Amino acid sequence: MADKKLLLVCYDFPPNAGIGGRRWAKLAKGLTQLGYHIHVIKADPISGTNPSGWADDINRNAITVHSVKRNYPTVVSHGPKNIVDKLRYRYHVNQLKNKEKGTIYDIAIGWDKRFFPFAKNLIEKEGITDILATGAPFNLLYYCAQLKDFFPEINLIADYRDPWLSAENYGMKDLTDERMTVETEKQELLFQNANWITCPNEFLLADIRSTAVIKPKAEFTAMPHFFDKDDLKKYLVDYEKTDDKVKIVYGGAIYLGMERHLERLARALRYLAKNQPLLAAKLDIRLYTPHHRFAEIFQGLEKFVQFKETIGKEFFSELNSADAAFIFLAEHNRNFLTTKFFEYLPFNKPLLYLGAEGYVSGFIEDNDLGVSLRSEEHIGATLKELAEGNLKIKSSIDVKAFSLKRRARELAALLS
Repeated sequence: MADKKLLLVCYDFPPNAGIGGRRWAKLAKGLTQLGYHIHVIKADPISGTNPSGWADDINRNAITVHSVKRNYPTVVSHGPKNIVDKLRYRYHVNQLKNKEKGTIYDIAIGWDKRFFPFAKNLIEKEGITDILATGAPFNLLYYCAQLKDFFPEINLIADYRDPWLSAENYGMKDLTDERMTVETEKQELLFQNANWITCPNEFLLADIRSTAVIKPKAEFTAMPHFFDKDDLKKYLVDYEKTDDKVKIVYGGAIYLGMERHLERLARALRYLAKNQPLLAAKLDIRLYTPHHRFAEIFQGLEKFVQFKETIGKEFFSELNSADAAFIFLAEHNRNFLTTKFFEYLPFNKPLLYLGAEGYVSGFIEDNDLGVSLRSEEHIGATLKELAEGNLKIKSSIDVKAFSLKRRARELAALLS
């Protein structure tokens, strides 16, 4: 296995900032620790954007990153900023509508003209036997499926991070029947040419499989998210509590659809402030999120609830000193165990689930990892139990099962 060469196709791989970079920077790192050398093809970064927070993970000799010029107009992918941009935006959208037969909002559109010659040359030169491709953008998966026409023996693993045909974004939900047919045909080619289709959870996997028109030749398997112990070990230190505050933290995005659940939390806190002021005075709730628009729900509760800017990996220091951590999930992702979820596990903190009931809330309670906050009264009772030191993790779950090391071994088992 030593120095076995793979090709990873990830549109916004670090140092690019962008969706999907973290999952595959980490998996690439994990595979190098198993003796693989990984060649990455990514798009050029967009000028003026900040580098990825996961760039350190790819600073290793066994990861070679190749950057290919973008085709997609930036004014469409990132939106117009002024009147001139608005004119350019309309022009490019009309051009895309005239040229493209499927969705016009996949940012890999047209990249095949540069991707194909570069990828073919790299595969031949390096003797590559496996391709790992991740979407969205989903045209990347389609292009890699087409590579099988030139390299039929190559092992292709296609990783979905989102739904494709059933997506609410990427322009998919508003497609005409004709344009949806084109996207369906792209996915059908992938299903027939790929060896493996992976994604982060069984629910998404079932959704993807259900969109097949004919029986896929590819095999399907879930490859869940994970935590990287290297990110956490600095923060997993003994902490001695010196006050009677009840510190509860949250870090990350707050999704649309969370409003009614946050309003339930706010009502419970207002009740405590009025009827159990001594308990309320102990509460120290810190929400590290870029989505401060939700702060208005907690108007008048600023003594107990603070909206703070995100602090990157330093959030783990806050988590280590906290009494509990919130998990916020809306209806659309109530069944998805996110990266954040797995990163919380090694800290052994009670998880307070607030959101739509589903697989995640059930997983937390079934494994004694915390509680699902189902009502205002339940929120109050849980906070009282937490303040009295009676809410503890009782789980015997194997945390190592959710580590990068374990996930990299599972991925390696799919390789040729």
